[in-house]
Amino acid sequence: MRDANPFQNNGAWFNERTGKLTASRMAAAMSFLKAKKDEPARESSERRKLKIEILAERLTGNIVPKYVTQEMQWGIENEPFAKEAFTAKTGMQITDLGFVEHPSIDLCGCSPDGLIEATHELIEVKCPSSATMISWLIEAAQDKDWLPEEYKPQMALQSACIGGVPVWFCAFDPRLPEKNRLLIRKFTPTTEYLQEIESNAQRFLDEIEAMFEQLTLGVE
Repeated sequence: MRDANPFQNNGAWFNERTGKLTASRMAAAMSFLKAKKDEPARESSERRKLKIEILAERLTGNIVPKYVTQEMQWGIENEPFAKEAFTAKTGMQITDLGFVEHPSIDLCGCSPDGLIEATHELIEVKCPSSATMISWLIEAAQDKDWLPEEYKPQMALQSACIGGVPVWFCAFDPRLPEKNRLLIRKFTPTTEYLQEIESNAQRFLDEIEAMFEQLTLGVE
């Protein structure tokens, strides 16, 4: 059996992420409420909360603790099995990665679940509830290009950090019958989508920087 990723979920990894916009937070960084006619879109409470969390990390140097739900713990424990299943299905070997900085956006980066050795592509693993997995399988059966929309910003930012490479989406649930345990899709973000993700990331970080300066320098 594969061991857990030795480069993530340890002290050094948490320190590298502290105060930064990471790929797993990208969907929240792009979360806006539906705009009313002739009014600009307003940020969601989720986006506002994320800004405060990252700002708190910068001011204290400590990462904001997160409650690990039972579902999240399940995903952590089963990620190695998912990678094994992916390799068995595709023949592609996976190299574990730690935190990767974005090449041009400061305080921005990602922690991909792995690098496909042969192609230098990335993999993102999800081990959802059985109900969620079944809903994904149904959607995927109806559309060969289908992917969960909520994870596209995460995978796109991961891609942008590694030079625009494709990202394999791998969903795994060992509780289901064997033929239903694995869902694999390849996500290749367009240049336009990568630019949109990077623009939103920079905008979000600029807003945090303005808040940081207001608190530390007294800018009004």
